[in-house]
Amino acid sequence: MSGTEALQLLPRDVLRDADRLFDVTMWCLGQDVRCPEGNLLLRRGLTRHARPEGVEGQSAYSVALAHGGRLSLWGFGALCECGQAVFVPRDGFAPRWLAHAPARPAFQASELGPSRAPATVGERREVHQCLVELAEWLAGHEDWVLREVGLDWRRACVASRRKASPVPPEALAAAWWRLGARIRSLGCGFEACGASDAGALGGHHAVATAAQR
Repeated sequence: MSGTEALQLLPRDVLRDADRLFDVTMWCLGQDVRCPEGNLLLRRGLTRHARPEGVEGQSAYSVALAHGGRLSLWGFGALCECGQAVFVPRDGFAPRWLAHAPARPAFQASELGPSRAPATVGERREVHQCLVELAEWLAGHEDWVLREVGLDWRRACVASRRKASPVPPEALAAAWWRLGARIRSLGCGFEACGASDAGALGGHHAVATAAQR
């Protein structure tokens, strides 16, 4: 997807914030796998699809979304299957519309099959839906990490990056809830996979705020 196509899907400021936030969060997820207290992704209930010996690429982690559909995560991006399969690469946050969901675990982005930019209003609406589901899952994960292992762990994760984080560690969850709400507003009333109502966003934000204290 070119920069112009991405701007048609998301306003410039939303794309910029999403790109920065996604990059730091994907770094943190990679650190969660190596947590001294145990792999946090496994502790949270994700399934690990190990890369077979001799196969290039990265292992995948997958989880069912709360409102239906499925999320898969790699170091190179995320695949949200919520009606339509949408791949969000880590580099640039430029969502790709997949021709079909992969039938088996993939270990490289090239194994996800043909993809393209969303081309119609309906397709852009479905991509917005997937992005909201992704944002809300990542927000929930950050809330969970603070409750499960505490803020010091997330501070250590962020401190280990070469680049500064766009938001402080204690604000990652709230930033994702905010971003999800901003993307949701672009959809003009789309129905997510049994999506939570606007009141749930406020409730989750309250949880995030409480966890930061």
